[in-house]
Amino acid sequence: MNYIQKTETNFEREKQKQKTKSLKTNKAMKTKNNVQKTVLRTGAVVVSFVLISFTVAAQDFWKTLLTNSSFNQIALAMVETSKKSDVKATETKAAMANYIYENEYDANLTVEDWMKNSTYFKPVVFQEVEPCLQVENWMKNEKLFTTAIETERPLALENWMTNSKVWQN
Repeated sequence: MNYIQKTETNFEREKQKQKTKSLKTNKAMKTKNNVQKTVLRTGAVVVSFVLISFTVAAQDFWKTLLTNSSFNQIALAMVETSKKSDVKATETKAAMANYIYENEYDANLTVEDWMKNSTYFKPVVFQEVEPCLQVENWMKNEKLFTTAIETERPLALENWMTNSKVWQN
């Protein structure tokens, strides 16, 4: 065999080796992708089971939350009043309601000596005395006050102001 034939066969062998390597890496990549897919699917199933268990446990959540809280009585009262029909109370229930509440009164107040003393209850008059206005020396100095003459350019009528296309609705 001559040199050219040897290099061609070597080239073909190298080409064959690269082909088998690429097949192996493709298989490895496919395996890696398949593993990732199965892991993701398994994770999704686990998360769905966890969420379902939370929703099943949450059915009694509000009852347990309101059982030991101050909102329990309010919530139960709201539920009970919505379930009740408009039934008038009997006379015995109305009579019993009168005995539940007791009338309470404050103790009688006594007038003490300091309450009779008029010095505590005189109106207070505040008088503000403002000093008279005076002309000061700096106010007389004309150099501090100058008059400026302002000149403005006269207004000019421009073409767009008279254009009817600009002012159409």
